[in-house]
Amino acid sequence: MSDKRLLLASARADLLDGNGAPECPGVPDHVAASWRRSLSHGVHPNSVDSPYFAELDFESRLVRCAQPEIDQLSEQISDMPMCVALTDGQARILLRRDSSQWIGKILDRVYFAKGFGYEEGAVGTNGVGTVLEFGQSVHIVGAEHFVDTLQSFACAGAPVRDPFSGRIEGVLDISCLSDHSTPIMHSLVRAAAKRIEHRLLLDRNEAQQALFEVYSRVDSRTRDAVVAVGPRCIVANTAMQTLLGSTDQEALLDHIRFMTPRHSTVDDKVDLPSGMQVRLRGSTVTVGEDIAGMIGVVTPIHDDVRLIPRRQCATAATSDLVAAEPPHQVASSSPAWRAAETIVRSALGADETVLVLGESGSGRFTLLAELVRLQRPGVRLHRIEARQVEKEPCEIGCLLAEADPQVDLYVLGDVDQLCGRTVNALTACLGERGSAPGLLGATANASERPDIDQGALFALFRQSATLPPLRYRTGDLMALVRFILHELAPHRELQVSHDATRVLGRYRWPGNIRELREVLASTVARRPVGVIQAEDLPAYCQSVSRSPLRQVDQIERDAIITAIRQASGNRKAAAAALGFSRSTLYRKIQLYGITD
Repeated sequence: MSDKRLLLASARADLLDGNGAPECPGVPDHVAASWRRSLSHGVHPNSVDSPYFAELDFESRLVRCAQPEIDQLSEQISDMPMCVALTDGQARILLRRDSSQWIGKILDRVYFAKGFGYEEGAVGTNGVGTVLEFGQSVHIVGAEHFVDTLQSFACAGAPVRDPFSGRIEGVLDISCLSDHSTPIMHSLVRAAAKRIEHRLLLDRNEAQQALFEVYSRVDSRTRDAVVAVGPRCIVANTAMQTLLGSTDQEALLDHIRFMTPRHSTVDDKVDLPSGMQVRLRGSTVTVGEDIAGMIGVVTPIHDDVRLIPRRQCATAATSDLVAAEPPHQVASSSPAWRAAETIVRSALGADETVLVLGESGSGRFTLLAELVRLQRPGVRLHRIEARQVEKEPCEIGCLLAEADPQVDLYVLGDVDQLCGRTVNALTACLGERGSAPGLLGATANASERPDIDQGALFALFRQSATLPPLRYRTGDLMALVRFILHELAPHRELQVSHDATRVLGRYRWPGNIRELREVLASTVARRPVGVIQAEDLPAYCQSVSRSPLRQVDQIERDAIITAIRQASGNRKAAAAALGFSRSTLYRKIQLYGITD
């Protein structure tokens, strides 16, 4: 043991001096890799700097499921001066159970206590943070720790994984002084972690349980690809992983999420980004009035069906289009978008009126305008806003009835906002004239439920299509970003950094493509050339709040994000700059969903 300590100490000294060989001979591979990560994160080799988190959930589902196993494990080690600890998936300690009072006091001195964080990037190699980085159980003894003050300890840690997703939900750890270390610690902690995972499986909520049970039944009866998609979990069999690549899987999952709240069953032919076409047969799983998710069976289609040619688009010719919504001229990889596009294209080809549903800013009018330009060159397309129809319903009816469809076509915007009186007046006027040759279609918000019966108005349309919001088009996001940047700053070759891409991808885009354009316009004003960084994006893009914020809350949120950016991510410095305590800053970060 003394020879091993000497070897480890020598290798660590060489590494800190910059003289160490890349392979660190004699040092376990996972320990050497951890040392290098610790060094790159700037961990101080002589002291522990463990952050404290005031707003942790100490009564979480993980803690509840782990409690019986920790009680049993504590009894097994009660004759030795050891402790058992449980952390969350970010290495923050949720629970600690000591077998003796004095071991607890020693651990308190190195901040291995409830509420403190032990991620590798803060305190170096250890039995918690290194488990999260390594992805497997570890046993770190004595000089294998990166920080001097931890080298008197030994710790064995094992990951506790979510039984559905396989994601690490927490770490179970046994710690003691290095003189009391034994390989049995590693065996005990791994076995206990597995038992906690089993308890998590049994403790899943009613909706998850219903979804998983239906998935298991379907999977046992077929050799096809099967996937279960819920609000917080995705489960897929091996056939699914083998059938589709990552890009196709992402597009299909977005399609299933989009269809789940809208249809109880689906039987669709889905065109995927790779050019592959699959058949999706799915049905929702409900628990009471709540939708747990959708189970889908996916099979490839091997016929000669070809995808709609992806168009090479230019700027729309009409000023109405530019004024109404930002142009959407990127070939979409979203199956839901392409299905809607097919319906609209078919309606235009058959001279049928079409109702395009979707959230505001999702590109409803833009799609109509672009297809009109492609299929009916020379025809001018105009959008009539709901407020204009409210003022002059009869005049609008006359305009639609007398228009020459070879010259002018009209789209009624946001008809779900029309009141009952306006709807009656408009449809009565059109009914008296017998037809409305100038009416191409209308847009409506699919997420809204009108308070009035609009059946008489909807009867004017022969087909309908629903566009997915931007949050269900993750595969299209960066293509849209590149296109809009090219439009906003032609010939500048603006690029987007990895961190900025990550921020854009995590934001939910409640305003859809219109909001994306506004964000990029303000960003280009800050960074007119070069590479766009995360700090160039508006502050609210780094916030995913669970509820609408008041204006005063938005101002405070933006101030917090700005302070964190100016402090280069140092939250202690940011709290000082804002005049907050650290606990207040952490609480507000959680409240506003700040992801910086």
